[in-house]
Amino acid sequence: MSALTVHRPVLRSFRVLACQGDNRGEAAGVAMRLDFQQEIEFGLAVPEVAGAPLMVGVKIKLETVATNHNDASDVARYSSEYEARFYYPAGVTEDAVAPLLDDHDYQYALIAQAYPLAMTHLRRELQAMGLDARELPLGLP
Repeated sequence: MSALTVHRPVLRSFRVLACQGDNRGEAAGVAMRLDFQQEIEFGLAVPEVAGAPLMVGVKIKLETVATNHNDASDVARYSSEYEARFYYPAGVTEDAVAPLLDDHDYQYALIAQAYPLAMTHLRRELQAMGLDARELPLGLP
């Protein structure tokens, strides 16, 4: 069995930590340019309680700004922050996992599970604000 198989954490929790949006301008039928930024943080959490499992946390911050093509003062904004928690099986140690956390492919495999959940929420919120977000990809760019 490979180290990746033995030391693969399971996604146990995904939640929205914060979200804020503002769209006071025209919504329906208006052509908007959507600018999008993302920030992803990845880190290992070592429990202080003996016997508690190791956890990898993934935080995803998304910010969007939509500007009306015909009226630059018509701007809609939405920002959100998400947290995914992955837990390792009992008995997996920090020493066993630490080298894996520097591996880009290992990080990608975990982040790729959380990112579509964040994007699905973001798209729904933008659509609820009257913006057409169907073109935003769900997966990692």
